[in-house]
Amino acid sequence: MFLSPEFFYYIWVRKALSAAGHTVLIYDYFLTFSNEIRYIWNAPWTVVKVMFLINRYGNLAGQTAIRLEEAGLLAHNSQSFCQTFALTTTFFMVLSSESIHILVLIRAWAIWGTRRGVTNLLVGSYVVYILIMLGIATLGAKHDSNEEFQYLDLAKICVSALPSM
Repeated sequence: MFLSPEFFYYIWVRKALSAAGHTVLIYDYFLTFSNEIRYIWNAPWTVVKVMFLINRYGNLAGQTAIRLEEAGLLAHNSQSFCQTFALTTTFFMVLSSESIHILVLIRAWAIWGTRRGVTNLLVGSYVVYILIMLGIATLGAKHDSNEEFQYLDLAKICVSALPSM
């Protein structure tokens, strides 16, 4: 199979941007670690503290796994791995953004007076929203689950053809 130099250029750009983004994430982690110890670890355990830690370390772990795949260290030339990784990455992205939404909901709940009616409205609407989001993500992932990562043997990362327009 012949692939154009442009294809390999785009793979290089993808890997370079992944490396740059992960480097900034790690750099930020080390810049703020002393403040995290001072302000977060010594604070009492609350929902906000738990959400912060899940967001901080969950994203660090998830982005590290994505970076390892982008570097070609995880794919193992396996179609099934790439399909599972694509599905896992989809759910990771949804849950990663949801941790931020939950913090905003907690803030809105506190601002609006923590009344039972407000609590029911916020929780109910959020549950409907998250079920719709997970349904759409699952539907999209199932649609893509038959996708063949035809360039895996050449690129050594989970990359498929761009959809045609």
